[in-house]
Amino acid sequence: MSIRLRIAFTFFFSLLFHLQNFSQECTLTSFLELGISNSPVLKDLSNQVQTNHFDSLITRAAFLPQVDFNGYLMYAPSVNGWGYSEVISNGQNLTGTLNVSQQLFNKKTKDLSLKKFGIGSGSLDNARQISLNDLKRAITAQYLAAFSSMEERNFQQDILSALKTEAVILKAWTEKGVYRQTDYLSFQVEIMNLERNIRDLDLTYRKESWNLNQICGMHDTTSCNLRLPELRDTLAPSVVNSIYFRKFMIDSLMIVNDRSLIDSRYKPVVKWFADGGIVNNEPRYLYQNFGISAGLSMTLPVFDGNQRKINYDRNRVSEDTRKNYQESFRLRYQSQISQLRTELEKTQALAKENEKQLSLVRELITADKAMLNEGSLPVTDYILALKSLFEAKHAGLQYQIRIQYVLNEINYWKQ
Repeated sequence: MSIRLRIAFTFFFSLLFHLQNFSQECTLTSFLELGISNSPVLKDLSNQVQTNHFDSLITRAAFLPQVDFNGYLMYAPSVNGWGYSEVISNGQNLTGTLNVSQQLFNKKTKDLSLKKFGIGSGSLDNARQISLNDLKRAITAQYLAAFSSMEERNFQQDILSALKTEAVILKAWTEKGVYRQTDYLSFQVEIMNLERNIRDLDLTYRKESWNLNQICGMHDTTSCNLRLPELRDTLAPSVVNSIYFRKFMIDSLMIVNDRSLIDSRYKPVVKWFADGGIVNNEPRYLYQNFGISAGLSMTLPVFDGNQRKINYDRNRVSEDTRKNYQESFRLRYQSQISQLRTELEKTQALAKENEKQLSLVRELITADKAMLNEGSLPVTDYILALKSLFEAKHAGLQYQIRIQYVLNEINYWKQ
């Protein structure tokens, strides 16, 4: 078989191998969509928002007129003078009334109670946004880890394909006596080392892919060809507009509302009530004892053991705690964004320098390959040059992946 035909077969089988293993292509967007749709945490928070809405409807209904029915039947026998005093018990009693009552002058208390649910709904919605952002960050980081391990294996496979192609030519030159048999055997040993490394890297990639599937709520063990995502630096909002800072603002509203609710408990509570039905202790006069009644009641707290002041102090401690966390987050946010910006700029600069180095290494490989095919270059020199190419390409990809990692962190903090 001619050398050209052998080379053609080598490339054909290499291409076939790639097509079999990477027939399916996946993107970061598809994994994000799956992870969001399968997340039990996001579903739980969505359900909590609905539950909070139902609780607000229950509270609203409690301020409407309340209607209930009371039934009471009592018989207290007296035998030979023994038994309850009939002056107290009347011997027997039958009561059946329909009662209606409603609190008056309660608009402020009602508004404060409903406002609490409104703030709670906002808190749950913000918590869902934070959980969603956390999930996106985790999926993106794991996707990049899987992509990195996949590309590591691919680079090794590219080198293996190149070495196998050159091995065909080297064997022909060895048979003609241009290269020594030991040179050819050293070349074959290098090929075997690469094949073993590729198998190890394939296991690593499959493990990272499995972890990615687990985060996204999938139990599929198959892997696919991943594409390097192209994350973009989102516009930096003011720290006060961050979903993480918004949590402290919502907590502040809740604390203020709780203080107002404390005050509302110490105001007079006025209710109107009415009832209609039957109250009777003599069955023979039952038809005469149907009636109605109506009235007003007022409750005014006088002393409760100084609970109002205790609740004020408790409310103040909660506000101090909130302020401390808020200020800590503000400083951390500014420091984190600044550090990530610096890391991004330096990594981008290193990537540009590596591109220049890669261009020079490619020129060297082209020259060395021509000399090897002519039989005028030591095999070890070509292997070293090829490894330099791999290292430069590998470093370039790692810089690109690192840039995506940093952008993922920046976008996480800037939501």
